[in-house]
Amino acid sequence: MSKSADALEYDVEAARGRLETTLADLSARFNRSSLADDLIGIRNPDGITATTEHLAATVRANPLPVLLIGAGFAFLAYEVVRQGGERRRLRILSDEAMHMSVDGASPGDHPDRLEEKLDEALEETFPGSDPVSVKITK
Repeated sequence: MSKSADALEYDVEAARGRLETTLADLSARFNRSSLADDLIGIRNPDGITATTEHLAATVRANPLPVLLIGAGFAFLAYEVVRQGGERRRLRILSDEAMHMSVDGASPGDHPDRLEEKLDEALEETFPGSDPVSVKITK
């Protein structure tokens, strides 16, 4: 039933050898260059050259679609930058608005001044010098 010490030692050494082989295989699989090759699908350096040449030939054969795609990406990048600037501008404006007094401390917002502004706007819209004839009929 019990194994001898030599047999047990032999089993342990065999297991250790299998473990070292497995670890070496895993290490070889997960080094950076083989991971990149696995992700890209290229196994040899000649494959990179062939892929690059194929890409260049495709671009040479179809210049208009490549230009349109490039223009689309350029427009997308422009919009991202423009929207970022617009967001920053609106954030700054909203921060300034938060710092302003909410109770109408601005001189133009005073209720007495508001009546004057409305009168001026009415005068500009309907000047008194325009001849207006109104006939009321029943």
